[in-house]
Amino acid sequence: MDRQFRGIVIAALVATLGLTACTSTNNSTPAPVPTVAPQNISGDYSGTLTDAQAGKGNATATLAQTGSNAGGAIAVTAGATTTSYQLSVALNATNGITGNMVTDLPITQCSFSVTGSFDASTNVLSGSYTAVSGCSGDTGTFSLTQTCVATPSALPRRMTSPSHC
Repeated sequence: MDRQFRGIVIAALVATLGLTACTSTNNSTPAPVPTVAPQNISGDYSGTLTDAQAGKGNATATLAQTGSNAGGAIAVTAGATTTSYQLSVALNATNGITGNMVTDLPITQCSFSVTGSFDASTNVLSGSYTAVSGCSGDTGTFSLTQTCVATPSALPRRMTSPSHC
């Protein structure tokens, strides 16, 4: 009888464990990953752009931003010549930028790949570019200081310097 009773108890335990495993649900959900809002890089800038073919020039820029995408115009003056560029970049969570820049020159159109970063402590947007089409082999660097900040869509206002545009 002891043997028969033990067999019944073991069978009951196995059945209970099996049913529990079948009806058990895992109610734990992973913790949400916090999203980091991109830095507000919209506004006006001044600084320099140094081109391997055209040399160093004084640059001004105005950028607009929506979410993590920004773009605008850069005007570079070297001597008596001013060249206009159009910039389009994506800003990542660590303030790195990647994107494209184009310019229409009298004899060709040039397209560049752009990489760089925005330093929020100094308000400096800096980086480098390399020709992708037209302007074969051209490269350059830029360093632009934000002189005023605009409030882009869907980003909080930055209440520190620089002042608002």
